[in-house]
Amino acid sequence: MDVQELAIEDIVFGEEFCQWQELDDDLIEENHFKQSTNDEKKTFAIEMCDKISNDEIAGILAVPVRTVRDWTWSKRKELEKNRNDQILAEYLRAWNNHQTIGKKFGMSPNSVSNIIENFRNNGTLAEITKQFSPYLYSIWSLHKGDKKTYFGAFPREYMENILYYHTEPLEIVYDPFAGSGTTVDVCKAWHRRYYCSDRIVMNGREEDIRQWEIANGLPEDLELPDLVFLDPPYWKQAENKYSKDNECLGNMNLDDFYSTFETFLKDLILRKVNRIVVVIQPTQYKNGLVYEDHIFHFAKVLDGKYTIEMRRILPYSTQQYNAQMVIKAKERKVDLGLHRDLVVWRRV
Repeated sequence: MDVQELAIEDIVFGEEFCQWQELDDDLIEENHFKQSTNDEKKTFAIEMCDKISNDEIAGILAVPVRTVRDWTWSKRKELEKNRNDQILAEYLRAWNNHQTIGKKFGMSPNSVSNIIENFRNNGTLAEITKQFSPYLYSIWSLHKGDKKTYFGAFPREYMENILYYHTEPLEIVYDPFAGSGTTVDVCKAWHRRYYCSDRIVMNGREEDIRQWEIANGLPEDLELPDLVFLDPPYWKQAENKYSKDNECLGNMNLDDFYSTFETFLKDLILRKVNRIVVVIQPTQYKNGLVYEDHIFHFAKVLDGKYTIEMRRILPYSTQQYNAQMVIKAKERKVDLGLHRDLVVWRRV
């Protein structure tokens, strides 16, 4: 049955949300509500409307079904909205589909599809952009520090601009370096579907972030993403910051770092992902004397298959180098980089 055919009073809720405990025998005796006032009957009807049908309530209260329908209309509308919001929340987790969601909520996949389409068509999904002020220039700066909640966190404002410029509602965003979950949080607010993973999942984020190693390729249950966001550990700058093991990109030697990342990029090319976004800072090490600009290395891998749609500069507003490196740089007349590159590639 399509969602349009579902009357408000006939909404069926999945077991996980509305387990109905049987009414006491005394409560449903024929004469139990005989002396009750209409207000008392109405209160009972509202309390029970998410557990039994209007017909059943009418039978218990000995009132017309139409009366029960009037009493419970607002409550059932509220319950319907809450259920549909929960369905959308499940759908935004891109590993879910209409079949799995329908099973969870006790409805057909077609009904789930109609609910999602209703969200798409009624304008709800576009509301957040009405008050949004995007960056107008290709230098993105917060001017107030990077507001990091932990090492390597990607600012929410930057992610909002990426979604604004390069995605549409309900498109799939894949982030295999999800960290603290900035991509998850912004995708939820902006109604983008998300598949977020990381090799080590932060405590408290297990519901929205999958554990996955990019060395294993792409997850099998990942649908074709519309946009892949890559904010990997910045090699030497992230050494031992996330973990101590050699499988972490930040702890690898440079050749292994590039090899692992190249293999993953080639997997994305084979899947024909529409857009690939990479954000990374050039690495300066050995007191700033050795300069490695990673973004140009990745560009070579994507060359011919993808074209650069946009390049942006993300300057840091706080110092990224220790005092020793600054002193050495001054002595040897080396300037120190203080920015990240954010490059968006579009498939040719």
